[in-house]
Amino acid sequence: RCALLTLAVVILLLAPAQEQLRAETITVLMKDRTFVPEKITVKMGDTVQWFNVDTELHQVISGETLDDRNLGHPMDSGLLMWNTRYVFTFTKPGTYRYMCVIHRALEESQGARSMVGEIIVTDGAESPR
Repeated sequence: RCALLTLAVVILLLAPAQEQLRAETITVLMKDRTFVPEKITVKMGDTVQWFNVDTELHQVISGETLDDRNLGHPMDSGLLMWNTRYVFTFTKPGTYRYMCVIHRALEESQGARSMVGEIIVTDGAESPR
């Protein structure tokens, strides 16, 4: 009985570590003034890395518009130069919209398509891909 109790405690202690082992890192490229892919679905605990493969500066910042009250929360990469990356781990389910402020403002003023993206974070119960 004591051995069974000990085994149960060990399993409970290892469960979070096993969950982290299943976490993935997904890459989104910043290329030609777009996020590639623009929309992805991940599970809680997954990490997304945005990698700037452009020669232009880019940014990853939470929000849909420049006057979004949640602009910059929870994500704000600052300026990303060529060949640099920004990494963020999603710990809560939900929909996270983001943009590159530099190109969103520039392209909206020119009536062009904006540099925006979306991450849908599931609780892991359903298969996100």
